[in-house]
Amino acid sequence: MSRLFDDKPRNYTKPARRAETTYSFLDRSSRPEFKRVRDMLERWVGRLPEKQQRDTVANMRHNPPGSQQDEIQFYAAFFELFLHEFLVGTGGEVVVEPKIDGRTPDFEVTEELPDGSQLTYVVEAKDIDLERGTKLERDWNELSVIDSLNEIHSPDYRLYIHMYGKLESSPPKVHLKRSFENLLKEAEYEEILRIQQKQDADLEDFPTASFNSGGWTVVGRLIPVSPEHRGQTGAFVVNGPMKVDHIDDIGKTKDRLYQKARRYKNVDNLVIALRCDISNNRLDEVLFGRQQFTFHVRNDPTDTTTLPEPHYTQNLNGFWFNSGGPINRHVIGVVAFYGVYPGTLDRLRAVFYSNPYLDKPTPAWTNLITHAAYSDGEVSIVEGVGSHTFLRDHEVIGNPFG
Repeated sequence: MSRLFDDKPRNYTKPARRAETTYSFLDRSSRPEFKRVRDMLERWVGRLPEKQQRDTVANMRHNPPGSQQDEIQFYAAFFELFLHEFLVGTGGEVVVEPKIDGRTPDFEVTEELPDGSQLTYVVEAKDIDLERGTKLERDWNELSVIDSLNEIHSPDYRLYIHMYGKLESSPPKVHLKRSFENLLKEAEYEEILRIQQKQDADLEDFPTASFNSGGWTVVGRLIPVSPEHRGQTGAFVVNGPMKVDHIDDIGKTKDRLYQKARRYKNVDNLVIALRCDISNNRLDEVLFGRQQFTFHVRNDPTDTTTLPEPHYTQNLNGFWFNSGGPINRHVIGVVAFYGVYPGTLDRLRAVFYSNPYLDKPTPAWTNLITHAAYSDGEVSIVEGVGSHTFLRDHEVIGNPFG
């Protein structure tokens, strides 16, 4: 059996660093709750065929602290590992990486229907965590900066930071920390507390220090902790506003669904499984068409005719259909999983969207978990059992990261 984690001494009991991958933290934490997570993942890997065990371990393992790319690869492999556990738990016969029409989808599942017939369907996984790899996610080098600043001992103050520009590489810790350590040395707690207690206090009024590296700058303002919490240990850095950027979540999600549908266009009964962060109502628009709000205004003040009521209309540009009619008919459904993380599977939620234009059976589990019903342009969500209950390890999942 290929092992995901080495059997070695571990003595780290603190929280994960910011610039650290999930695998790296799990691999070095000695806390009992994270040992349970490691043991669970080892069992999951052990239930895969031998070749897929090796591939999964190779994709999930990496040297600490890891990188953003390591984290992306870890979660892509973890999602497929999770799906294997989920599909086996639904009672079907699961084949991993079958050969079908010259393609190798992730899973082929055969289940027995109530009438004694069999349903065979194919499941293809896709991780569409939209913020990963975008400007909404802090650069790994910036996360390293926050880790370095959090090494500064500061029981009386917290640092509120802003970052500007692009940090090409992690700056030397000594130089980075010096400016903010000097800021602490010069700080007068009572004076800064008086600033904080002013009704018209502004962030600009607090003591400030900055550090520059090439075209990148971090600015930190010293904020006092409340008098009753002075002397308590805590993280020095309080995150400032995150970087913001527009993400076309509907367009990006639809593109990724189309990629899977085109790749497996000759595969019948395809289910696309998403590990995603797009909300249910936005996914509704991906699958069934974008909503458009229409209202009318009077250009002629003498016109007394009754105007139509403002209303929503559904554009014919969804994944299931367009202006030419139903499309992607080989895809029998899309299942969206939310909260698929190794230590927080107790929060796992899934919603199944069946193709509304197909008159054929879908897997039995799709009617048990939360699923979407579509009728006359309206989408309603029917609550079902928790999808984590299909996992054989659901009784020991807990929430160690909580």
